[in-house]
Amino acid sequence: MTPARADGFTLLEILVSVVIMAMVLTFAFEAYQGIEHSYQRVGQSPSRDRAARTVMDRVERELVGSILIQREDGSDPLLQPYFFFGATKEYSDSEGDTLRFVTRTPIRAPGDPPLAFEVITYGAVPSQTGPGLALIRQAEPLTSQLVRDVSWQSPDVVADNVALFLLRYEGDNLQPTEGWDSTGAAQLDQLPASVVLTVSLWEHDDAGKSIQGPEFTRTIDLPVRPFKLTPPKGAGQQASCGQGMTVQQCLDQFASAMEQASPSLVSAIKDATGQVSDACWNPEQPSANLQRLKVLMGGLPGFDAGECK
Repeated sequence: MTPARADGFTLLEILVSVVIMAMVLTFAFEAYQGIEHSYQRVGQSPSRDRAARTVMDRVERELVGSILIQREDGSDPLLQPYFFFGATKEYSDSEGDTLRFVTRTPIRAPGDPPLAFEVITYGAVPSQTGPGLALIRQAEPLTSQLVRDVSWQSPDVVADNVALFLLRYEGDNLQPTEGWDSTGAAQLDQLPASVVLTVSLWEHDDAGKSIQGPEFTRTIDLPVRPFKLTPPKGAGQQASCGQGMTVQQCLDQFASAMEQASPSLVSAIKDATGQVSDACWNPEQPSANLQRLKVLMGGLPGFDAGECK
C-alpha cells in the first residue's frame, strides 16, 4: 500500500521553480535594457533629425528668393551688385561648402527693419564644442557695387557639430555641377535652376561615442529667373494697344499706391515687371508673367483692375 503524500513541494521542485524564475527575470531585465537603450536612441536621434531638417528649411526659404539682375551690355561689371556664388571644397574637419547670393526673402529677427534685398552667406568653420563643423550665416545689405568675396563680421551659428554641408547645382540643362559663379564666363549672369542640399549632423551612440547621423538631401528649385531692368520692347507704345493701357501706364496709374505698400510687395512687383514681355495690360493672350504681375498688383492699397483698361 502506497503511503499518502504530504502537502507541500519537494526540494527538487523548489529548485526548478527558482531556476525558472531566475531565467524569467534575466530575460525581463535584458528586454528592459534593450527598451531603455532604444528609447534613448529614439529620444536623441529625432532631435538631431529635426535639427537637420530645420537647417534645410532655413536655407530653402532664402534660396527660393534668389534674384539676379543681369548686366546691361557694355556696363561696368563692378557696378553690378547681383551675383550667385557657390564654392565647393574638399570635405574636412576644418572647412565646408560656401554659398553666397542675393535674396528677396531673407530671414529676419523680430523687430529688424525690412530690407528689399540682402546678401546672404552660408559657410562652415571648425566647431568649438565638439566634432565636425559649425554652420554659420551672415546677412548684409545689398551694396551698389559687386562684393562677391565674403568677409565674416558677425555671423550667426545656424547649427553646430555638422558632419556634412554639401551643395550641388543644376543649370537649366539639368546638368549637375559642383560649383556656381554668376560672375564667371561659363555661368555669366545666370542662376542655377535648382540647388541640391545635403545635411548631416553628428550624434552619439549608446556608448556616448560620436557618430555621423543620417544624411538628408533636398532639391531646392529657384523659381525667379535672371532678367534685365530695361523695359521690354514696345512696352511704352500706345498705338499697339489701341485705346487700352500699356503695362507701364497701369503701373504709373498706381505709383502713389506703391509708395504706401510694403517694401517686399513693391520689390516683388518690380521683379515681375522686369519679366513681363507683354506691351499691353489686356492683350488677347496674356503671358504667365503678366498674370503674375496682375496678382501682385491686386495687393496694392486701393488697386482697381478696372482702371487699367
